Amino acid sequence: MWRDMKTQVITSDSSSPWAAAREGAAALREGKLVGFATETVYGIAVNAAIPAALERLRELKSRPDRPFSLHVGRAADIYRYVAAPPELARRLIDKALPGPITLLLPTGGSLAEGSPGGGDPGLYGRLVSGDVLGVRCVAEPTAQAMLADVDAPVVAPSANLAGRPSPRSADDVLADLDGKIDLLIDSGPTRYGRDSTIVDFTAPAWRIVRAGVIDERMIQKMLTRLYVFVCTGNTCRSPIAAGVARVLLAKRLGVSVAELASQGVEVVSAGLYAMEGDHASPEAVVAAAEFGAEIAAHRSRKATSELIQSADMVFCMTQHHVEQAVQLAPQAASRIVRLDPRGDVPDPIGGSVGDYRDVAGLIASAFTRRLDRGLP
Repeated sequence: MWRDMKTQVITSDSSSPWAAAREGAAALREGKLVGFATETVYGIAVNAAIPAALERLRELKSRPDRPFSLHVGRAADIYRYVAAPPELARRLIDKALPGPITLLLPTGGSLAEGSPGGGDPGLYGRLVSGDVLGVRCVAEPTAQAMLADVDAPVVAPSANLAGRPSPRSADDVLADLDGKIDLLIDSGPTRYGRDSTIVDFTAPAWRIVRAGVIDERMIQKMLTRLYVFVCTGNTCRSPIAAGVARVLLAKRLGVSVAELASQGVEVVSAGLYAMEGDHASPEAVVAAAEFGAEIAAHRSRKATSELIQSADMVFCMTQHHVEQAVQLAPQAASRIVRLDPRGDVPDPIGGSVGDYRDVAGLIASAFTRRLDRGLP
């Protein structure tokens, strides 16, 4: 039976989420039900390592059997539960999380070794249904801090009674659940006001189970392998590199350059100091053509943090370019490398066609070696 006392409400904001997060984490460790905001809707968090707390949540949500999605504060924490998600799921984890996406992942029949609470033999059944674990990594600051502070599996459905709309504010939560949950962290209206997108990776072909904030086109784009080549002005080295890389990748995949997109592969180039819309230099066009690459239609673009962050790999012509690209997108630092680890690719600008041809040869050799070692 639910208690008659009202739910305790505390406020939080994105500029100073830590106090509220600590209070929420302490409540979860005690087995309490905590209402909290994600970037999509408000949820009810509970520590799944405490069976009695989970039963309270099941009774409240009229959901006696079906598991709730696991919520984590850091994308890397997903691997504490599922050690080897499918490749496409890993790509989405890298590119989209934290963010408004729920992943359905195959567990292979067990949680990752050493997962929080994994010593409890009943935990797997409380988290997983049919060897499928639903996982959500939230992007709301207070929720992130709270979840990261609890070294236990935390699950969370939306903070509403069955059949009622998902709540977008603390007032919406209280309208349904005042006195039925122990603590509510009021972080104001949610950013999106829509449910997360649910993407199923349990079959060879991924599918969207529930449309939400992120649409199918955006998911497809994030699942595409994107390789970015970076130089200074994006009129010589990087367009040659992108053109030659397309040719070499297509050959490895046994398709034409035009068919790379159907294989989920995209290759682009950019310049750290590029002027938008410039043509590739005539010498670059000639040199690239000698390696089977057509770049006459190339138009320069400026390297941005968004482009670098979205890439599976960023290949820079020099170590200086690497350092500048890392400054633009520090979170992508592990994916930003010099194309040729042995040395910089020299800038042929102002040189002869022969100089450009030599640079194209260096680029082709360096990228071939990377292909031989395997690309992500």
